[in-house]
Amino acid sequence: MTSPRFIVTGELLGRHYDGFNFAAHVPRDPVQFPRRYSEPVDIEVIGFIAASLAFGRVAAFEPHLERICTALGPSPAMTLISAAAADPDPDAVDAVDEAASRQYRWLKTDDLRAMMIALGRVVTEWGSLEAAFAAGIPKRKTKSVKAAGVWGPLGGFLCMLRAHALAVHPEPEERHRALAFLFPSATGSAACKRQHMFLRWMVRPPTEGVDLGLWTVLKPSELVCPCDVHTARIGHALGICSRPEASRKVAEELTRTLSLFDPEDPTRFDFALAHLGISGGCRATYLRTVCEPCGLREVCQWWGRL
Repeated sequence: MTSPRFIVTGELLGRHYDGFNFAAHVPRDPVQFPRRYSEPVDIEVIGFIAASLAFGRVAAFEPHLERICTALGPSPAMTLISAAAADPDPDAVDAVDEAASRQYRWLKTDDLRAMMIALGRVVTEWGSLEAAFAAGIPKRKTKSVKAAGVWGPLGGFLCMLRAHALAVHPEPEERHRALAFLFPSATGSAACKRQHMFLRWMVRPPTEGVDLGLWTVLKPSELVCPCDVHTARIGHALGICSRPEASRKVAEELTRTLSLFDPEDPTRFDFALAHLGISGGCRATYLRTVCEPCGLREVCQWWGRL
């Protein structure tokens, strides 16, 4: 892709990224929750919970995450470990029950509690979520995870968590679909947006004050773009993916295209593009008052359309 239009797209994306006010958008993003902690394992477990519940409007999931963080206390990982132990600490059990005490959309309280206990069990077994994830990376990989793809290790990691959650859920068969949503398969057509967002938080450096740069088991170049309705439709409008629907195929296409602009860190564009949609700065249609100030309008298919 070396057409003049493609070159212009790369230049405009770079300008959009350079001029984006990241600090103003972090308080409107679920990444605000893991950023409150300093201990790596606390960042991991709250990061996974926050990413898992980051669907729907921010105003809907934000109060749930606030309540969860408050209930789990200043050391959420230790609370989960203590609640998941063979001889659980009663105070920790009460804290997890309080954290999971309110249903969020179709996720019931037992679903949320099973997710938290699963996290506690995995951290107990491996010492950290990074170590559990690393267990799925081939030992004899050639140069990087990219040779086999990050989907394999991600799938093994989610399968491990799902198995623990099913083991402690009081109604595992009835709620299998809910747990499959929290810990989806990485072998199908799903984009696994929330899970790739969690990986982006853990792996990318904190250059913009967004991501946390905690994990070393992956490189930023090995990440897949967290593809949701915003990034898919904006990417399609800019000509960097062929379809406006969120799917694994579109996530991989977005990642390939963005890697042409930055092969070492293609997902660095994700936050600024997603929040262009989340904030209402892009409406997926031509609106003069919205489109006129947009620095990407020159390569957008909606620009000027009535």
